[in-house]
Amino acid sequence: MKHLFVSDLDGTLLNKNGELSANTVNILNKAIDEGLQFTISTARTPTTALKIVEPLHLNLPIMLMNGVLIYDIRKKNYQYKAVMDETVVMVLLGMIKMKGLNCFLYSLQDDQFNAYYDSADSVSLNYFRNERVMKYDKKFTEVEDLTLVTNKDIIYCMLREPKEKLEALYRELSVVKGVKADFYKDIYSDDYYMLEIYSDRASKKNALEYIRKEEKYDFITSFGDNLNDMSLKEASNAFYCQCTSGYSEYGRWCG
Repeated sequence: MKHLFVSDLDGTLLNKNGELSANTVNILNKAIDEGLQFTISTARTPTTALKIVEPLHLNLPIMLMNGVLIYDIRKKNYQYKAVMDETVVMVLLGMIKMKGLNCFLYSLQDDQFNAYYDSADSVSLNYFRNERVMKYDKKFTEVEDLTLVTNKDIIYCMLREPKEKLEALYRELSVVKGVKADFYKDIYSDDYYMLEIYSDRASKKNALEYIRKEEKYDFITSFGDNLNDMSLKEASNAFYCQCTSGYSEYGRWCG
């Protein structure tokens, strides 16, 4: 039986500093070298995720940005990307501006990944950007207006604010055709929530099913910790979630 193991990163495989411990790296590399079929599924972008997992001996496609992208570690290219319709992105930007909010737009065009923003007003987004620039050398491009880049194969829209600032927008997104959204607490902060918007063709479930089919796996065991991992559970034969008391089998959510 061909068995695949899949892990989320933040809150699951990474420590409280958002890093792989030396012990984790050693254990996983030993197992992979001995034949363990292992990959990751994360909400992180290619820039940060690939830097984090660089010490691992990964040799299978990895799932990025909640399944929006599938990146082939071996060939160093993207197997799949889910682009949002340009008109839908314009609608999203209008809704975000109407509520006085700011966001990052991410694009993947000609295998080049870009992050765009048009305002530095948000304290939270400023922190998010600066932390990733310093820690991961991630590039952010400021533009006069985000509507100018809606034709650049936009794959993701991200907001990070206190919960009460995002709740209304999250509810309204349910009527926007062509997108889906994940809304959850930032595990590295007591004050902020993440709102991630992307194509309704993308999910951790769809990405995992794609890999199952391409690599012909008979059984999949997955590990996660947050609400965006429930989609991962749906495509797995066994699922374990991180909770305060340890791991709980087959998706019994532990809060």
